[in-house]
Amino acid sequence: MSRKKRRRINLPRMILTCFIVVSMVMVGLSVNNIVKLRAEQKELIELNEKLAAEKAALKEELKNVNDYEYIEEQARIQLRLVKPGEILYILEEDEGKEEN
Repeated sequence: MSRKKRRRINLPRMILTCFIVVSMVMVGLSVNNIVKLRAEQKELIELNEKLAAEKAALKEELKNVNDYEYIEEQARIQLRLVKPGEILYILEEDEGKEEN
């Protein structure tokens, strides 16, 4: 006479188990979200620092915009302009030569 034991469903234990599982899932999702937000924050801080440096450089260049010598220098460098009587020499760089 072997009888199989029937297990009774214990409702409080089942509710507690479900609560623990749901709580663990919620904590896991929250931790994942926090990690992603920290990584995004780090990227944004780096971008902010880069933009702040660029802004400072642009402010410095803005100070020079009305300076005649600066304008002349930029015209010579960017537009390759020369004064009357000057000769402009353009030297080609070696294609096989690598610059460091």
